Amino acid sequence: MISKKDAKDWARERMKGLWTSPMFPFTPDYRLDEAGIRHNVERMLQVKAAGLGFGFSEPWVCTLEERKRAMEIAVDAVRGRVPAYVHATDHSVAETIGLIRHAEAIGADAVMVWAPYEWAKSQEMVCEFYEYVASQVDIAIFLYNTYHSGICMTPETIARLAKIPNVCAVKDAVNDVRHTVRCGELCGDRIVVSLSNEEHLLTMTLHFGQQVMLGTTSVFLMQSPHCQPIQEYWELARAGRGADASRKYYELEPLREVWQTMYRVLRDKQAATHPLPQIKYWMDLVGMAAGPVRPPMHPLTEEQKAGLKSRIESSGWMDRLYPRVKEA
Repeated sequence: MISKKDAKDWARERMKGLWTSPMFPFTPDYRLDEAGIRHNVERMLQVKAAGLGFGFSEPWVCTLEERKRAMEIAVDAVRGRVPAYVHATDHSVAETIGLIRHAEAIGADAVMVWAPYEWAKSQEMVCEFYEYVASQVDIAIFLYNTYHSGICMTPETIARLAKIPNVCAVKDAVNDVRHTVRCGELCGDRIVVSLSNEEHLLTMTLHFGQQVMLGTTSVFLMQSPHCQPIQEYWELARAGRGADASRKYYELEPLREVWQTMYRVLRDKQAATHPLPQIKYWMDLVGMAAGPVRPPMHPLTEEQKAGLKSRIESSGWMDRLYPRVKEA
């Protein structure tokens, strides 16, 4: 566990590269797929994820016991090979604190927290929520700024929260370069600021010195154990080779368009939602453990599956990411 006295220095030193957070895998009868969690952790490491999170995608259809068990398995599976954080938000403030304390007890490095809807009514209420929760725990905290919570934290709010000792990073997932840049201007000297959309990674790295892309499925959906194009262009950009990085970046455009189209529902400022059925189907296609979504969310129809699969294959990237073994 990274304590509040070390959180900001640790984040500056260790939060680099591509970090990701896979979905909850379920069995066909909707049970938590414990072996699937471990399988996915290994897959994340094979695509060179530099940090792993767990527990965000479907907490609203899981019991607290399931969430805690999933945290335990994920942290144990990582075994300290990369930093491990868990998502600890709950609609109950008391349960949020309980989940964070569980994360501390099992040895997670950090937690990611976003404001639940009851505390997402105003910027002041968001601040009060984070300030209270952080005061009750010791572990490093990542802020999560998303329309999904019902509010977009302003750069000024994020700068205020950056003064909290154990707040050390923000995942600014509002898909607005100007917003993230302003956050960096106001508090980038205190916390690590990350725009989490891969579409903007090259710009944020080359021009604004972003050191980490924090928590996005593009890391494992647009890369494979055989081929990591995002990692490749990120390394080139960090090395100052902008032209080479740009060439690699634009090669990915056909697959990026499929991913971006899938995620448009999350950019809705009034009714943001995660495209979980699409994400999990894509995971299944590439050999990860995903399984069904739990009700009341609806699975994809066979027609929807066929359409998504066709778009992915038409990008021309599947044969590059998953080359077929030629027969002798």
